[in-house]
Amino acid sequence: MKLLEDLIKINTYEGNYNEMIDLLVNYLKEKTNCKIHIQEISPNKGNIIAIFGRPELLINCHMDTVKPSNSWTYDPLSLTKKDGKLYGLGSCDTKGNIYMLLKTLEEIQPKNLMVLFSVDEESGIKTGVKYFLESDLKNGIKRAIVCEPTELKYVSKHRGYYSFTLENTSDSAHSSIGAKGAIIKAAQNIIILDELGFNIGIIEGGSAGNIVSQKCTYRASKRTFEKLDDVVKTIKDKCEEISVENRLNGPPLINDKPLFEGEFHEVDFWTEASLFQEAGINSIVFGAGSIEQAHTEDEYVELWQLEKGIEKMKALIE
Repeated sequence: MKLLEDLIKINTYEGNYNEMIDLLVNYLKEKTNCKIHIQEISPNKGNIIAIFGRPELLINCHMDTVKPSNSWTYDPLSLTKKDGKLYGLGSCDTKGNIYMLLKTLEEIQPKNLMVLFSVDEESGIKTGVKYFLESDLKNGIKRAIVCEPTELKYVSKHRGYYSFTLENTSDSAHSSIGAKGAIIKAAQNIIILDELGFNIGIIEGGSAGNIVSQKCTYRASKRTFEKLDDVVKTIKDKCEEISVENRLNGPPLINDKPLFEGEFHEVDFWTEASLFQEAGINSIVFGAGSIEQAHTEDEYVELWQLEKGIEKMKALIE
């Protein structure tokens, strides 16, 4: 498991991918016969594209993880093995799947395949996948598998994820006049948004306890099968005096005719498979690990899932 140990110890949650890029490129050069292209996004950030033959199938894994909290029992940047579980930051989401994919490539040496190791899935407004899909590199790709923790199930449908920056404003004044400030307006809107199924994650506003608040800014998100325009319309129709800025447009994945064999499922979490599908590439989600462990303290993946996942990945490619 040295490869997984090496993957886990690399910090990719602070935006510098150079160490991860070096590891993956060197491994691909040593173990496979692919051609490698680095799609540079910034000096410390870029997608890795590995090309075998003349690919119509693409497999994608994102390289980044969320930032670890202080509540980990184990060292998040070390691989810990216990009772058939492999603990470490990203072991589930989704360095375990990078390991699984690399081992698959090493064993079967595919003839026609593209592999995309992408950046900023966890944190970026414009992710590595979006940069890839804006380029000519996608030309010729007809099918895609996006690796996320699905417990080795094939997924062809999930909700979209939309994130917004919302704002209420008011004239500043002395608190003694009893004016309705921006924070009060926002609070009323937040209650409405909560009832409509939005999650409110950040609230910022006000300048002092004795001044009527002039501005309140807050973040809201929603997971739904609705279109972005319909979600924005709901916000504007139901909330008062509100400005809306879309931060992330993650459309739903609805693939009614997946070009893969197997039984397909629906999940509640969002993936970038929907971006490939929206670009006209028939896409599914597949990977080891459970979403229940993703983004948690003491994140883990079960060893048997990685082992079985390699066999299933071979079948998908072949």
